[in-house]
Amino acid sequence: MQLVRRLCSLWLVVSLSACTWQVREDNIVIPRAAPSADLAALRAQLPAYRIEETRIAAADGAQLYSLRFLRSDAVATVLYFGGNGYTVAKHAATSAKAYAEAPVNFVLVDHRGYGASTGTASLEALLADATTVYDSLRKDRELGAMPLIVHGHSLGSFMAGQVAAARRLDGLILESSVTSFDDWGAYMRSRQKLWARILVRRVAPAGALAGKGNQQVVAALDEPVLFVAGENDTATPPRFAEALYQATPQPAERKRLLIVPARDHTNAADSPEFRRALAGFLAEQVRPRPAG
Repeated sequence: MQLVRRLCSLWLVVSLSACTWQVREDNIVIPRAAPSADLAALRAQLPAYRIEETRIAAADGAQLYSLRFLRSDAVATVLYFGGNGYTVAKHAATSAKAYAEAPVNFVLVDHRGYGASTGTASLEALLADATTVYDSLRKDRELGAMPLIVHGHSLGSFMAGQVAAARRLDGLILESSVTSFDDWGAYMRSRQKLWARILVRRVAPAGALAGKGNQQVVAALDEPVLFVAGENDTATPPRFAEALYQATPQPAERKRLLIVPARDHTNAADSPEFRRALAGFLAEQVRPRPAG
């Protein structure tokens, strides 16, 4: 929601000077530093988990701060990539609520330049880091032996999509995602008043944003996928999730679409509907990995 307000505030200035507004990378990737998580508080609040703090080395030497929430009855691990405002220290407890009823480990990571991670943030670097993080978990003796599901929300959904395009996953969850930045730009333009739409004829992604989105990713998916959106999401409305679902060439039993009533861009996963959908997704789609 913060991103939407920022973009809308920029609209007036841009609309007075140009017929095309170019959405730049710094409109989308907005890093914010934060301390590491309060482990004592989390452990007291979430006694069912063994919580471990670690750092994952990126290719350029950046250190990606990560928390692992481990439970003895886990049948799978979820790697979660949060949205633009996500930091592990601030949102770990909320993420835990989404997975509390599921027999899964879950792993949270601060994007580079965000939270307690080092490095300089850029979209290309975040996408590359996502695959690095996935590979590090897959090589982990404890976590890599069980199914590994990747869940991405908003900005993190592009990171999850990047991993799905590069690796064969055991399951994918795309929450509050979009087909492409071009489609999203057209949607943002459609929200403006008539006079602004007359002055700004087109919203176009520039630089690293050009051509990015999950439309092409889902067209080649070979893993089960769950699409999630909040009914009241005005940042990435449900029609994007519906379009991605339709573009996925998987049979109906390998893909699911969940539109959560009375939820918005930030809290669709914090709902009984998501927890039920996750339980079904695990039971029906996620299979144990072969031994060895």
